[in-house]
Amino acid sequence: MRTSLSVQLALRFLNSKRYGALAKFISIATTSGICVGVCSLILGLSAMNGFEKELNNRVLSLIPAGEIKAYDTDGFHNFEQDIQSIYRSPHITAVSPVITINGAFSAGTQFAPAAVMGIDLEKEAKVISLENFMNCKISVLNQEDDLPAVILGNGIAKKLNLKTGDEINLSSINTEIANNGLGSVTVNTFKIAGFFKTGGQIDSNLAFINIESAKKISGLANPNTFHIGVDRMLEAREIIYEATSYLRDAHEVSVWTDTQGKLYSDIHMVRTIMYIAMILVIAVSCFNIVSNLIMAVSEKRHEIAILMTMGASKGLIVRSFTLMGVFSAIRGCVFGTVLGCTLSYLTPYITSNFKQWFGIELLNEDIYFINYVPSQLQVFDVVIVVFCAILMSFLASVYPAKRASKIQPAQELNI
Repeated sequence: MRTSLSVQLALRFLNSKRYGALAKFISIATTSGICVGVCSLILGLSAMNGFEKELNNRVLSLIPAGEIKAYDTDGFHNFEQDIQSIYRSPHITAVSPVITINGAFSAGTQFAPAAVMGIDLEKEAKVISLENFMNCKISVLNQEDDLPAVILGNGIAKKLNLKTGDEINLSSINTEIANNGLGSVTVNTFKIAGFFKTGGQIDSNLAFINIESAKKISGLANPNTFHIGVDRMLEAREIIYEATSYLRDAHEVSVWTDTQGKLYSDIHMVRTIMYIAMILVIAVSCFNIVSNLIMAVSEKRHEIAILMTMGASKGLIVRSFTLMGVFSAIRGCVFGTVLGCTLSYLTPYITSNFKQWFGIELLNEDIYFINYVPSQLQVFDVVIVVFCAILMSFLASVYPAKRASKIQPAQELNI
């Protein structure tokens, strides 16, 4: 019964039409501030989630969790046994033998350096998701033709002005010839079977051929690289180092964080900064509740005194004014949540069309791997934001509520 009465009193005080202009302004400013803070935090966190998702789906899906490179120029001599040894680690999900060739593509007078991956199509597909970003099937690399097939990054194709079906030359070092002391640079011609596009830097420095073609070009009989897939990307370094402890050949290990970790850590850093900044915005708005409640108490001193003479306890007064502050915050949270969720869903559409509408490019695709602001709304983030806002409003309401309970009815009602 007491709880019900305190709720009724809180709602009556909150919706009272007898407040002065200043009190009404502070009340509106408080609700608006919480609304803007909650909306901004939801919108910002959704954008960070979206960037992280795009990073995982685009960049990390085309980059193995780790690479193991042989120091020996002849590659891994017992690579089949090495693969079995790597699989002894329980968190390794896939191992793909690769022949990595560093060279330069040329067309006419234009050159483009690139790392060419000679891959086993079936095994490589278990490590990275190639076809998600290709305009062709990965199986075209195995098609028999007069010229071996190559799939180029879109950046290389743009630089050399190439299209599907064109021929392209690759200058690279043939290990077998180099070991014989002869001129080691060889030039091989490929036919372009297709392109891949992630929007990242790898579009400008990566290409794929099948492993048999790579053997002929490089003169290697064995793979010189293993691409590794793991089930815990954030623990890739520890997992791969543990797996490579079983290998006998000298090798070098690199993981995805060496090349893309900075971008990933930047996203998490911005998320943390955004949490702190937006929580401070909400905190400032919640402290407006203190001013609002103090003014409400000042204007309602007579009514509070009457309630106390009618038997209202100090606890009832404290609960009523505390709930008044909390209800004010809830109102702002509701508006802010609805607005934030709506804008989060609309953000990709709005930002992707921003250049078309206003002629302004928000994101450079060559730098950020996408040309729009992605968004992924997570219920957990919304719950945390709303909970923090309501908690801070509750804490801000306690002091003025206690002041209201200390009013002396005899003094207030003395004529």
